[in-house]
Amino acid sequence: MFKRSKISTAAVLALAGLVGSPATAQDGQRIEITGSSIKRIDAETALPVTIIKREDIERSGVASVEQLLQQISATSSSGSTQLSSGAGTSTYGLSDISLRGLGSERTLVLVNGRRVAAFAGGGGAAVNVNSIPLAAIERVEVLKDGASAVYGSDAVAGVINFILTKNYKGIELSGSTSQPTNSGGGDSNRISVVGGFGNIDEDRFNVTLSASYEKDKALLAKDRSFAASGNVSPYIVAGATGLGNIQGAWIPGTGSVAAGNWVGGKGAPGYSGSGTSGGFGNPLAAAGRCGEIAMFNAGPTSKGGGAEYCAFDSAPFVALVPERELQTLSANLAFKLSQDHELFGDMLYAKSTVTQEIQGPPVRTSFLTSDALFDTQGVDRALLINPSNPNYQIAANYLNSIGQGALVGQPLGITSRVFDFGGRTSEDEAKQTRLVFGARGLLFGQDYEAAYSFNKSETSGNLIAGYFSQVGYAKFIQGRNDWNPWALQQTPAFNDALAASGAEYIGPTLKATSESKVLDAKISGEAFKLPGGVAYYAAGFQYRDESYETKPSPAFETGDIAGLGGPLPPVSAERKVTSVFGELVLPIIKSLEGNLGLRYDNYDDVGSSTNYKASLRWTPTTWAVVRGSLGTGFGAPTLTDLFTPASLGTSEQFNDPATGATSIQVNSLTAGNPNLKPEESKQASLGFVFQPTDKISASIDWFRIKIDDAINAPSAQFIVSRFRAGDPAFANKVKLDAAGDVEEINQALDNAGEAEVEGFDLDIRGRQPLGGGNLNFGLNGTYYTKYDQAVSKGGEISRKVGTLVDAIGAPVVGAENGGVVLRWRHALTVGYTISDWSIFGTQNYARGYEAGFRQVDNERNFMPSLTTYDLAVGFTGIKNLRLTAGLRNVFDETPGNVFTPVSNQFQAGYDANNYDPRGRMFFLTAGYKFF
Repeated sequence: MFKRSKISTAAVLALAGLVGSPATAQDGQRIEITGSSIKRIDAETALPVTIIKREDIERSGVASVEQLLQQISATSSSGSTQLSSGAGTSTYGLSDISLRGLGSERTLVLVNGRRVAAFAGGGGAAVNVNSIPLAAIERVEVLKDGASAVYGSDAVAGVINFILTKNYKGIELSGSTSQPTNSGGGDSNRISVVGGFGNIDEDRFNVTLSASYEKDKALLAKDRSFAASGNVSPYIVAGATGLGNIQGAWIPGTGSVAAGNWVGGKGAPGYSGSGTSGGFGNPLAAAGRCGEIAMFNAGPTSKGGGAEYCAFDSAPFVALVPERELQTLSANLAFKLSQDHELFGDMLYAKSTVTQEIQGPPVRTSFLTSDALFDTQGVDRALLINPSNPNYQIAANYLNSIGQGALVGQPLGITSRVFDFGGRTSEDEAKQTRLVFGARGLLFGQDYEAAYSFNKSETSGNLIAGYFSQVGYAKFIQGRNDWNPWALQQTPAFNDALAASGAEYIGPTLKATSESKVLDAKISGEAFKLPGGVAYYAAGFQYRDESYETKPSPAFETGDIAGLGGPLPPVSAERKVTSVFGELVLPIIKSLEGNLGLRYDNYDDVGSSTNYKASLRWTPTTWAVVRGSLGTGFGAPTLTDLFTPASLGTSEQFNDPATGATSIQVNSLTAGNPNLKPEESKQASLGFVFQPTDKISASIDWFRIKIDDAINAPSAQFIVSRFRAGDPAFANKVKLDAAGDVEEINQALDNAGEAEVEGFDLDIRGRQPLGGGNLNFGLNGTYYTKYDQAVSKGGEISRKVGTLVDAIGAPVVGAENGGVVLRWRHALTVGYTISDWSIFGTQNYARGYEAGFRQVDNERNFMPSLTTYDLAVGFTGIKNLRLTAGLRNVFDETPGNVFTPVSNQFQAGYDANNYDPRGRMFFLTAGYKFF
């Protein structure tokens, strides 16, 4: 066994870069720490591992696992999806996590050291962390270093390992509540019970069970001043499709959108087949009356002689925090067959229901292009008002007044913001099932472990209000002579007929299933002696069978549901992965230890990959450690990356820098690529740990990760911006119409990207006896020196640190979700414990960044730095009772600037990825152990 030095015993906390105290074995037993297959005493490792323990979670006041992980400085909003940032998009309630800003697909999530199934409906690349019960977590281990040599694919940026409660005895009931001090919603409540019986050492068995229920109340944008409008001069201007804008005169009969269907065809004066506004403006805008139809006057159009049009401010209708329910049940079981052999198992079941509410859907001709049912049913792809309609005279008078009388007498295509069915409301249900059975122990003096695990993720999307069939609605409008697109309220006869038409859609959107069946085994123990002590080894294999299937509803598959972005083709694919790995811990001399790891993975669809990891830990004195590592990694394309069929749908919103048009949506071609190959990465780290006394320690670690052959799906905004900038890599990704407007974009996947990220992690921890108690303090921060990314080899490089845009205002790669790579971020905690009381205060700091150009005056727009403070008080003076109360965001800080909206978010006015819109929150957590 190793002889433990002062620093390895008293400063394991510093060596691991811990938030809480380290995981420690009892009676000198060896335990396994995330990042290695070899059991160690305490957290002796050359790799940076952050550990968050149960007491850290309780005093943080967080209401979900998503919020918990956001407090780690190594995580980033870039590359992640959060419940708040997903409002209004088809995320199906997904919340995932991104280490180093490299994306959730490059961050491996484990439960009890083993993989869980990827979130069904989320593309098969991410794990829904909110399906993991917060109340059942014993600790979280975060490895901030590439680990493909140990775990295989997806561990490029690091690993997050959730260790659930086990070997528990007794029953504990706990609950928590989080209440915003501002009205409007956003409340969070949780109740849980944990029970266990049996002692593994005395009774030879233990069963630990837990159950929990979590509920979040929705918070709407209208209830927060900083998000209640998309019109905040000079920063942002709303521009969503409005009601009653005239697109042009339409020649009915074929149902297509060929040039001949618009009078004069594409490129004719006033033609606006793909624009937001409708090129001939709006009769109400000309009279200054857009407010009568819940719109606003957006000024002159870029076509049609400068006629004014009405646009829609969608911001106040968005749920900043959606309604969420989570029900979970977990179990950990252990049975000792003998002194050397033990059977074990764990089970996790979670059911999450997320309800999203946003504004009513828009309809204009370009949104109907990809809906095949218009052709099969012979319906014109337009909302047409006919000359026989008495309300047609409103348009006729207006067109004559602006010199467009030649259009009068023909059917007119009109844009609409459809309020007839109410706001769009979706209810997405996600289930996560996990079963593990195995055996472990000693065999011939060697540690062994073998297990079979079954993981399944199921997603069911449902629409419960506000959605409708595009072809059904267009057909209904074309057959009516009483439709008034310049009024919010239609006639009772119209409403009754619409209700009876069957155009409204209430029903399923998608059923998706992701499964993973894994058989793994490993053995470890002493290998041989070296001058520094005994060398240890580990070796093992893994066989994994993965499958992924999506079944869109017939209406979703055809793209006929308004407001869902076009057709979604079904996907059904599976693959098998075989892996072998080995690891060595080498005490070269007493002060120098090395670690070597090698893993081979073979995929039956994309080939094989071999990766290594080498690390050193040098202890030149009893108070200092130098550590470093080198390694490679890989990320296999997901089954949806490979096998999603090509589909023409509607893009997310973007602005066209060439024409000045804003909030545009056009046809977008999306597709998987069966020729994709795994991404490849190289990783390096170098760190220094300093412990001058046993009461203080500090560590600083430099990291660098480089990725080649990165799999790309660039945003619409990025594609159009690079195309307009003349980037040759995007010459074939944009189609223009005869007028020079963007008509279609290609967002198909490829392997052309590359990225490089570099920076430093800082961790300082200390404890000082004071006045009969202990003063505790800690600082955990991450500083980025570089994050350069390109979507094509040799192409334009996005320098992403501290900005969402480049020098000319075009978005950097990955800005489509609003996530930003902050230059510096930290959490500074100071606490005092005495007797039965504890009090902790935390400063959360995020450095400011550039968020784009202001939309009114085109000046650069900077988000200021944001500092919030949390406070928690704990009391344990009553036997078996734990109480923690506190405030998050004590001073109720609000965003200090206005955030430029990005393509996949309907929110406006603030940064939904880096700010909690609930503001100041009071929280109370209580737990009582019965025996």
